[in-house]
Amino acid sequence: MSDNMENITELNTDKIPDRRALVKKIVVFVVIVAAVCCSVALFLFNEGLNLDGLRRWGRYLTVRNDENFGVYSFDSHSSNRYEKMGDDLIVASIGGLSAYDKNGAERHVLQKPLELPQLLVSGNMAVAYDVGGSTLLALQKGKGEVLSLEETHPILDADLSSNGAICLSSSASGYKSVLSVYNEEQDLIYRWLSSTTYFPLCALAPNGRDMAAIAMGQTDGVFESSIYLFRTDSEEIQNKISLGNELVYDITFLDSDLMCAVCETGVQYFNMKGEQLGHYSYTDEYLKDFDLGGNGFLTLSTNMYRAGNRYSLTTVNEKGKEIASCYIGEEILDLSAGGRYIAVLTPGKLTIYTQSLHVYHETTQIGSTTAVVMREDGSVLLLGSGQGNVYIP
Repeated sequence: MSDNMENITELNTDKIPDRRALVKKIVVFVVIVAAVCCSVALFLFNEGLNLDGLRRWGRYLTVRNDENFGVYSFDSHSSNRYEKMGDDLIVASIGGLSAYDKNGAERHVLQKPLELPQLLVSGNMAVAYDVGGSTLLALQKGKGEVLSLEETHPILDADLSSNGAICLSSSASGYKSVLSVYNEEQDLIYRWLSSTTYFPLCALAPNGRDMAAIAMGQTDGVFESSIYLFRTDSEEIQNKISLGNELVYDITFLDSDLMCAVCETGVQYFNMKGEQLGHYSYTDEYLKDFDLGGNGFLTLSTNMYRAGNRYSLTTVNEKGKEIASCYIGEEILDLSAGGRYIAVLTPGKLTIYTQSLHVYHETTQIGSTTAVVMREDGSVLLLGSGQGNVYIP
């Protein structure tokens, strides 16, 4: 009996695997997997664990080789204006306002002549208006046209708030300027008629009630620009903020209590109390273009001379502090900011920068592109010659 048991024990012992060898294999496998994961992470998470590359990979996996995906066709004109509305493309042209879905299908078209179109997009609303003309058009995604105005006098400027309210500055007989506000239901709720002050620019706060307008005039014979603040529930001017002898290009609400004035020699930031919260100067250079579409930053394109190709790119935060600056050294044909990225079009090349102006991606495969629209996920709309397509880094 004991001899049999001894033989069985010896047999079973021979079949027991070497546990140490098995553990070693598992450790090696885990190390290999970790190394692969780190390599993928370094590739995809460029600049601080950036997940956008991974999102794009999953989002566009099934359409990367689809020749019909993200292909757009529209009327070609040098005055065309382009914007994004989520995944959709919005085009303002001399023929009106159009919206295209992510597959390139035209979903909405508002046909009215716009000799010098300008385009605004916020949320699911888009507004196109004719600068110096009399037409303003508004559409809402899924609904189409929600407002069509034919002013009796020229439209100077307009703005669209995040809640869908619209303000505009126009002229009128007997007045230098008229400021109007339409609420989110597109009802006229406010009108300010000025016989003494010229207001060429206006902006609407996210709440649709506070409005800022740039006034141009003179103080003691010296040119002066000012910000006038209005409320749609008051007949009084709420505040006046002097900008000195600056020529103002744009005024924008960054939030309900922060305004950004882009001027000829610098950018100024104010709250509603009139306190200056920041200032960035470019007095030694000429401002050529700017974009406020980035998340928390302004992008500036400047040139050392009025003409020539000594271009530089600068990003500025909402406190007026420079984030980064880089010398481009060639003409910037177009730029667009979205999310944490900036698309910069130069002759023969598209470069995508991060807000810290590190090169994220670049390509020379741009065809006849004359305009770019940066999207938050890092993809870019390439537009030109009546055609457009989605470029996926």
